[in-house]
Amino acid sequence: MLQKIKKIISRLVMGSYLPCYVYSHKPLIVFAYDYDFIKDAPDFIAQFKKHDEVYLFLQLGWQCQQNDVSRLFSGHIHEIQKQCPQLKITILTNTPEEVTVLSNLGLNAVYCHQNAFIDESKYNIIEGVPKVYDAIYIARISPFKRHALAREIRSLRLIGDYHLREQEYVDGILKMLSHAVRSQKVLASDIPKELAKCRCGLCLSKEEGAMFVSAEYLLCGLPIVNTENIGGRDYLFPDFAVKTVPDNSHDIADAVRYFCANPIDPHKIREATLEKMQVHRATLTKLIQEILPNQENITFPHKLGLRCTRMPWVNWTHGLPR
Repeated sequence: MLQKIKKIISRLVMGSYLPCYVYSHKPLIVFAYDYDFIKDAPDFIAQFKKHDEVYLFLQLGWQCQQNDVSRLFSGHIHEIQKQCPQLKITILTNTPEEVTVLSNLGLNAVYCHQNAFIDESKYNIIEGVPKVYDAIYIARISPFKRHALAREIRSLRLIGDYHLREQEYVDGILKMLSHAVRSQKVLASDIPKELAKCRCGLCLSKEEGAMFVSAEYLLCGLPIVNTENIGGRDYLFPDFAVKTVPDNSHDIADAVRYFCANPIDPHKIREATLEKMQVHRATLTKLIQEILPNQENITFPHKLGLRCTRMPWVNWTHGLPR
């Protein structure tokens, strides 16, 4: 009930806007997440039909390599396209494999990694902070994040909320990892301070999307202990700053100990990550310039303006009303 009241108050104060970021109003260029767009498709279509031409760039919030996932997704997109023929959709994928799969299903897909659009000024290396923890895992406590794989790491920092429907699972994980220091939430602006206290970051899921926090670790100079996965996070990892190990707690703890004993220059990690990011920023810049040929200074908002805190003035300028 409290959540509903908060939503009502938020709508009264901020207005009701679709989950997207309007990059340009003439012509209409919109960034959105795949799930958000499909979930609110009727409202998006109602707004898009007011325009002669609409350019929509969709990011993938979850892997789209497996056939069942990609076919379901493409079915939704083709159906929406039928209802709104003035809509030109480009899928920004997190892996080259997704380009192949989605192109074969008749979609316009371009390899353009979501993590490249993190504003690096928000994630910096903080010098002179003593290392307190061997490893940190910033992740919601949910089965797909596989926190149990961190159980042999002796010095562990956890940051992450959870959904009440998974309370029983969460209770079991927190009991297993009772030695860890955990915060349910930390302000985004304080994340670099937390990362500065740690020697490496953990990425333990087997399947998800590109995992923003993986790039946040790197931009703050932390190497990564990683498991094999699909979803795309590996593509922005500098080879020298990651250890990808089998899905067992012993190997993960060993990899953490390796980075503790063999620290890497954090500035080299950050610079190598930024170099990889620039390639994808150049890709999206080119796509935007094809629509706006006279636009010279192309810049992008943090995370393309998606899933970030939206203040009223941001919505009024870059929002799309329902």
